[in-house]
Amino acid sequence: MSLMTTKQASEANGSSREAAQEWARQAGQYLRARQLATQAQLAPLMASARVSAAQRLLGARAWTAPRLDVMSQAVEEQVAPQVAAALTAAARRIEPVPAKPPRRRWPAIAAAVVVIAGGAAAVIILSRRTSSQVTEPEEPGETAAGSPEEPREMAPPDAVGADVNGQPPAP
Repeated sequence: MSLMTTKQASEANGSSREAAQEWARQAGQYLRARQLATQAQLAPLMASARVSAAQRLLGARAWTAPRLDVMSQAVEEQVAPQVAAALTAAARRIEPVPAKPPRRRWPAIAAAVVVIAGGAAAVIILSRRTSSQVTEPEEPGETAAGSPEEPREMAPPDAVGADVNGQPPAP
């Protein structure tokens, strides 16, 4: 048994590199011819499919547009206010509360001091009045106003026999 290499075997059978290249060239020409024939057959079908797809797309758009419009109005009237309210509530919860400026307490303190001082002054003035009336000695022969020894002035007498309402009694 002899050992031959593959190259030697291919040369012995009569196939060479040039033969393989020729066979590939012929196969390429055959396939190119089949491609052109198939393109010629499919060209009208592709044009028809293109026109049909365009018509169906137009029909789908015509069917979808009014439904989308109705849905957009429904969303605007029903969902949007709820979403807007939710977003507003979230914004209010997230927004930081500004710190209040420190309260000035001096106006309240000043008002309290003025009220206390005014009350103290009133008490002092009233106590001086009452103490001066009590501590002043009365001279003999003079009576203090409003003393019980002084006769009271009487109102002029009403018409004789007049009733309480000022009408004379009926005869």
